[in-house]
Amino acid sequence: MRKFLLIFIVCLISIVSFSEFRELVFRSDEKTGLDIPQVFTFSELLDKFGEDFDANWYSLRIKDVNDKDIVYQITDMDSNDRISSDDLISFCFKGEARLVVSDDFDMDVLHFDSNFEVLNDDDSYIVNNKNFSFKISNKGLISFISFDGNEGNIFNEIGTARVAGWSGSSYYIDGKLGKHVENTSNGFSVKSLKVSDPGAVSISVKSVLTYDDLPGFNQEIVSTVFYTGDVVVNNKFYFTNYVDLMKLQVMATNPLLSMDDSSLHILPVFRRLVWAEQLGIRSVDYWKQRDSIKFFNDIPYIAFNAGEANSPLWWGASYLFGSMENFRANYSDKLNIAAVEILPTKPVVYSDFKKFIMGSSWMYESREFRDGFFRWMPDEFNLYEPTKGVFNGTSDQEIGDNLMMKFKAGDIVEFDRIYSVYGTKNVKNIFEFLNNRSLEIQSVTIK
Repeated sequence: MRKFLLIFIVCLISIVSFSEFRELVFRSDEKTGLDIPQVFTFSELLDKFGEDFDANWYSLRIKDVNDKDIVYQITDMDSNDRISSDDLISFCFKGEARLVVSDDFDMDVLHFDSNFEVLNDDDSYIVNNKNFSFKISNKGLISFISFDGNEGNIFNEIGTARVAGWSGSSYYIDGKLGKHVENTSNGFSVKSLKVSDPGAVSISVKSVLTYDDLPGFNQEIVSTVFYTGDVVVNNKFYFTNYVDLMKLQVMATNPLLSMDDSSLHILPVFRRLVWAEQLGIRSVDYWKQRDSIKFFNDIPYIAFNAGEANSPLWWGASYLFGSMENFRANYSDKLNIAAVEILPTKPVVYSDFKKFIMGSSWMYESREFRDGFFRWMPDEFNLYEPTKGVFNGTSDQEIGDNLMMKFKAGDIVEFDRIYSVYGTKNVKNIFEFLNNRSLEIQSVTIK
């Protein structure tokens, strides 16, 4: 009996001794005191850890600098009741956190109380949190309908796309473009829709949409709404046929204006703006001419009435062909709310003019944050010397040869964005807050 007991103890010690763990360390340059949202698929986590480690994913823990557990959530996106590649891990942290995984298969998932309540509303869902409520449409789009006691259209259709192209294009065969069509995600057909169970950290929505006028065009939206009021959106466009497009933009619509028509549109000064270059002036001077520059600690930023076109050089948008910047927002001083778009990584600006114009840029038109590719090159390009001759009009041949985006089966275009609603009651300067928030989100490193 003693011998058996000794052998058992030795075996137990061996098992414990050879249990391993691996970790990822998350660090950020904390600036606002707000939690920073993080969400990954388990496929992405596997890539970070490597396949040579036999991880028990149920053992996953998030630890703070004092080795205390941080609330986290595993979301079963494919409804198979086990952790698989498309499932999500979400959590929030400040400053530093460790994601730890062990190969000890006796460990199990930690469970935390939910921060959300989900109600069915005809063909949509209403989700309530203690600070805000939002609606999930039958297309998988997110719309905030209340925040800090304010009810109304706060920030709408987060995750939607605006797409334009040529239906039935046979340009490569006979030079004909086909019929021009344009629509947003609300006009697409639903292939699938999944709303996750509510959790302690977040609730996720995945929808797959198709555009009947453009066979082979597919939109997959995965939106994760955090208890912080941040919505992390992965918008993936994938193609199963040949498709010709002129517009491919992601959007969020009607930020605050239906509740406060005096809301300000705020963003950093564009590093590149076509209108300024056409006039041969700096971007900051273009906005000074429109009385739309304010300063914080000698740093200029753009601020104008969000409901006005603000004297555009041409066309009706408040701006277009502007470089993507760290953030933009509509801000209501009356409501103490900011509806914000944040780019999770610092956007690149190309020095080559044509490459810049043909790439992803920002537009603000019709109360919509538009973000992506816009290939309509107006005749106004040839009215100004700096841009004269860059494009040769909009004939079918010019469109087909040089302007339209040509996608084939297997092509994928992705946009990762964060859309947020923040209370600003205790914010001293709105630009400082928004700038710091975007910088701390972009500062996150994983090692």
